[in-house]
Amino acid sequence: MTKIALSLAAAALLAGMTPAVAKEDCAAGYKTFMGKMAVFIPNVSGGDLASAVKKGLAAYDSCQAGDDFSPHGVWDKILADMK
Repeated sequence: MTKIALSLAAAALLAGMTPAVAKEDCAAGYKTFMGKMAVFIPNVSGGDLASAVKKGLAAYDSCQAGDDFSPHGVWDKILADMK
């Protein structure tokens, strides 16, 4: 019985620590995304650029809110679409 209680306590402790360890650096990721996007600015329309920035910012906002996903996939897709 004691082993089960200790196992449950250890699992609860690890589960509580996981979000802090896995926290995204949203600001650094967004800054990197914007730096990569800068090379496409002369080649896209103003509307397409505005749309890309809005989508990128929405991914940043979700990251800041603590939503359970990595925004890097979204940013990579936006960059691929701009090529």
